[in-house]
Amino acid sequence: MKTPQIVSVLFVSIIVMLLGAMYAFAAADPTAPTTLTKGATSTFDPDNYAAVNISALAGDISAVTIVGISQTRAWQGYYGNVSGYITLDDADNNTFYNWSVAEPRGQVYATLSNSPTWASVDCAVWAADAADFHTTYGINAGDYDNVTNTYNVTNHPDFQIASRTVTTCPTTYIWQSDVYQAANFPNFLLQDSTKVAAVDSWVFGTIMEDKDPAEKFDDLLCYNGQYCDFQLLVAEDGHGTDVDVTQYYFWVDFVG
Repeated sequence: MKTPQIVSVLFVSIIVMLLGAMYAFAAADPTAPTTLTKGATSTFDPDNYAAVNISALAGDISAVTIVGISQTRAWQGYYGNVSGYITLDDADNNTFYNWSVAEPRGQVYATLSNSPTWASVDCAVWAADAADFHTTYGINAGDYDNVTNTYNVTNHPDFQIASRTVTTCPTTYIWQSDVYQAANFPNFLLQDSTKVAAVDSWVFGTIMEDKDPAEKFDDLLCYNGQYCDFQLLVAEDGHGTDVDVTQYYFWVDFVG
């Protein structure tokens, strides 16, 4: 299933319209973007590292220290910007009123399912779910880039999904300006309990960053030093001879 584009990064620009509050159950759920545009893609280039050598002399025994790098075969990265508006619509998308959103706040989600049951989406539970996750994405439990080593804390900010407050989900933090950090761009892993053990049960999420609306740039610096609204890590099986791509559905939820 999927391609070994491993930790490659896509620029995703999302223009979003949230359905209105005429029906309370609809207003509480994340919605599909009205526009989803894939931009430039980048992946690991081994040619950035020149070949190195070491001398050998007959009769010598030499101690050697090696530091290497290898691209993951289990994860894909997305980053980008979000814009749109909050609207008061009826079931036919007729607009009663709307509010433009210059710098959105809320969450971005990615799923393998095109119809998550958002009322049943909650934190993944490693004691029960890690083995299913590894099976879905071809990861060995002993791999260094397995899911429990990746989402290894539970300290994301609280957020709401389907009118429920969600806390202490498995969490990880995406790098900024090529440096590790654990303050911004929290990512969390959830699961749709109506699809447990199914390959499309997993929900990858992140919080859109809006730190200081008074500043010229409301966004934060992303992994590459560019400003963006979100960075999102998703799993992608590129192990062995697997070169198939994975299709992810994106969802957004604005905070008013």
